[in-house]
Amino acid sequence: MRIKNLLILFIVTLVIQQNLTAQIIWEDNRSMIYPFLDRMADKGIIELNDVVQPISHQQIISCLDSLRKKSSQLSVLEKKELDFYWREFQSPLNYIDSTNQRLRILKKDFNQRLRGATVGNNKFYLQMDPISGAKFIEGTHETVTQYGSGIDVKGFAGKRLSFQFNWRDITETGRGIDFDKTGNAEPGMVRKDNALNTSLNYSNFKGAIGYQFKCGSISVGQDQLTFGYGNHGRIVLSDKSPSYPYVRLDLHPISWLHFNYAHTWLQSNVIDSSRSNYLGNTIYGGMQHFYMPKFMVIHSIQVIPGKGFSVSLGESVIYNGQLYAPYLIPLMYFKALDNYNSMGDNNQASANSQIFGQISVRNLVPRAHLYGTLFIDELRISKIFDRNKRRNQLGYTLGIEKQDFPFNNASVGVEYTRVNPFVYENFIGAQRYTHAKYNLGDWMGNNFDRCTVFFTYKPKPRLLINGRGEWIRKGGSGTLNQQYFAEPQPAFLYDQQWKSAEFFIQARYEMIHHVYLMANYAIRHQSFYANTPSFMTQQTQIGFNLGW
Repeated sequence: MRIKNLLILFIVTLVIQQNLTAQIIWEDNRSMIYPFLDRMADKGIIELNDVVQPISHQQIISCLDSLRKKSSQLSVLEKKELDFYWREFQSPLNYIDSTNQRLRILKKDFNQRLRGATVGNNKFYLQMDPISGAKFIEGTHETVTQYGSGIDVKGFAGKRLSFQFNWRDITETGRGIDFDKTGNAEPGMVRKDNALNTSLNYSNFKGAIGYQFKCGSISVGQDQLTFGYGNHGRIVLSDKSPSYPYVRLDLHPISWLHFNYAHTWLQSNVIDSSRSNYLGNTIYGGMQHFYMPKFMVIHSIQVIPGKGFSVSLGESVIYNGQLYAPYLIPLMYFKALDNYNSMGDNNQASANSQIFGQISVRNLVPRAHLYGTLFIDELRISKIFDRNKRRNQLGYTLGIEKQDFPFNNASVGVEYTRVNPFVYENFIGAQRYTHAKYNLGDWMGNNFDRCTVFFTYKPKPRLLINGRGEWIRKGGSGTLNQQYFAEPQPAFLYDQQWKSAEFFIQARYEMIHHVYLMANYAIRHQSFYANTPSFMTQQTQIGFNLGW
């Protein structure tokens, strides 16, 4: 009997090891697995490297496996959520079974998880799930219905190659539609038909092909990459802009060292007149226009000197024109490369570069996460304290969140973000820190500060209630002449435009895997400084979603 038990344990261990080295699949940043893993990491139960997102299923499975081994440290609610996510992220088929699996529709997989359609075996596997949903928005001067549908596909071929794509087509109708989506943290979009003023239609696409190797992975796809932490905005990379094509490399050669690199293709929204040509007719203006090619290259290194403690340092470059091959070399000092390419002092030929850093400390203060992010767009080190000569074009975020406070299954946090004037801007329009007109960093742009008090509460498994109180001050955008030539530089919050106070609360419940109910309420008071009356707005949203 003992030998039989040891044999079963050995086989299970092999299966788990196979799953832990599975193909690379990126998990959507809207997934409710993220707040669950954050909570576990903040309490010091697992190690989580999520500075760069999205994270992979491989990392999620590793975290869940660690939690299963430490289940005695979990509450009853946390154990139920662990079992729920284990069925979602474990291999959907018996990994040692090479028998061809016929097309199965609306059948449960190896982990008793209901799937839309599956086919394959451990050498090739394809999984397809439908996407559908509707949301009703009622607020001050608005009554909007949002609905959409699509498909989510995941799979692998062999032991190391994977593929995935997620596509949604979304339509909004009603009164008071937000056709721009620039004044809030809601992800931006690329509108399909700009001529309509009674409805809004756009698509959201994410996909990737990935290759997993011993100490990392490489993937080619389209997604929104994020860097750092923030409750209601990230100053380095956020999910405000629409998704964009990328090549991504992730390396973890040793346990305390991680390296991330990405080269992305962005939309400049700047027409390249040299490539425009006449079509020979007058349809739609008779001209074919092309946009100026625009790219971003970014890399960072994370050092983990101790449990729950990580320090990250990175740089990014926005450049335009032609694809520049040296930027495809991940281990390259981009700023030095740019100086060489522009011959040092030719500003018109240079790129727009930034450096950034992140410090994250989990469970140093028991069950708490302390974090700070610094983003430097331009800084004169020698003149940093010279009031007339300094150019401190930077932003920072400081925050803390404490779990199981003021009671179990709840958390409370506070965060402060400040972004100085002219951060993200550039005199070369195609090198602004944007994609398809939306900011790659914080959704508010520059010359603002924001104080946020936030909370979460889980009264039952898979039901997450979160909210925040937020106070914002916003200054003017200024001019390029002020940005490059004014001495001293305009003060922080100069030309103050407005200030606001907002309260937001949301409840999101995952009924079964990837079937969500959602409701939220927001009230906001905003006052202006240009003899414009202040006003208050309210908004209520109720939604049902399958797969998004």
